[in-house]
Amino acid sequence: MNRYIILLWCWLGLALLPSLLYSQDNIRSLQQVQLLSQDECVVVQVNADWNFSANIDLSKLKNCVIFNASIDNPEFGVAIKDEWNIKSVPTILMFEYGKEIQRFEAGLSFKLDKATILKKINNEIDEIQLRKFR
Repeated sequence: MNRYIILLWCWLGLALLPSLLYSQDNIRSLQQVQLLSQDECVVVQVNADWNFSANIDLSKLKNCVIFNASIDNPEFGVAIKDEWNIKSVPTILMFEYGKEIQRFEAGLSFKLDKATILKKINNEIDEIQLRKFR
């Protein structure tokens, strides 16, 4: 009987694993990013649900923690918008040790230039890595 319960839990865990992994990059609370940004480089892409197609794929960035957040989230969307002074979407914010160090905002087009933004973010991440050794 116990063996069947263990197998059931294992099967349930494996069934839910993809959804858990998928949701790991979505911000769950404002405090989550603030706590993480105390020790690491954190990149947060803030967008709206209606503008999802304008998201930039940040998953290939290394040496930083990446989050996506929506201002349409009923639990903390307004807090994100107000706390980080989001004026347009998408907006990409970079934090180092809890301090905002870089901001990229879309204009009236509601889009960001992917190549330029990724190059600037990678340059900033390289600078953060170099500062560790100074």
